[in-house]
Amino acid sequence: MKEDACLQIGGKEFSSRLMVGTGKYSSSEIMMESLSNAESSIVTVAVRRIQKDYISDNLLEKIDWNKFWMLPNTAGCYKAEDAVRTCEIAEELLNGEKLIKLEVLSQRKTLFPNIVETIKAAEILVKKDFKVMVYTTDDPIVAKELENIGCECVMPLGSAIGSGIGIINEYNIREIIEKYNIYPLKT
Repeated sequence: MKEDACLQIGGKEFSSRLMVGTGKYSSSEIMMESLSNAESSIVTVAVRRIQKDYISDNLLEKIDWNKFWMLPNTAGCYKAEDAVRTCEIAEELLNGEKLIKLEVLSQRKTLFPNIVETIKAAEILVKKDFKVMVYTTDDPIVAKELENIGCECVMPLGSAIGSGIGIINEYNIREIIEKYNIYPLKT
């Protein structure tokens, strides 16, 4: 494992910084091919969609969980209470595992984070000893607040999801990387 490629978070070490999701694939075969080609060690799974999308296709059984780390996420949550409940369900399903990806969305179309609800959820989850990786905006002030709360890291939105635009505001991302200890991808 190259030192610069290593990701250490929540007391765990991963061989890749790339995280790949399991949602929005047209088939489980395409998803499996994507996971294989990505050479990622972390696969995010939307806990709220497990029964709806995964059980009927036995998707969770198709993934080799000895090769990938399952990172439960709260995709589809729009309120702090729903996100907290979803994390508690994930903890129960994963035998007490508390490393989670927190996503509290503002609207379905843009998938922008709802910062007010995200901060509320983060405060509750950290008090419950969850290791919180949080999806947020690229606002350095928000990143600092999440660091103060005790989140493990921030995962800032660089541009609209699915737009292919890339990072819009490099200055904000650079501020987060250089000034705070909550952005784990420093090189």
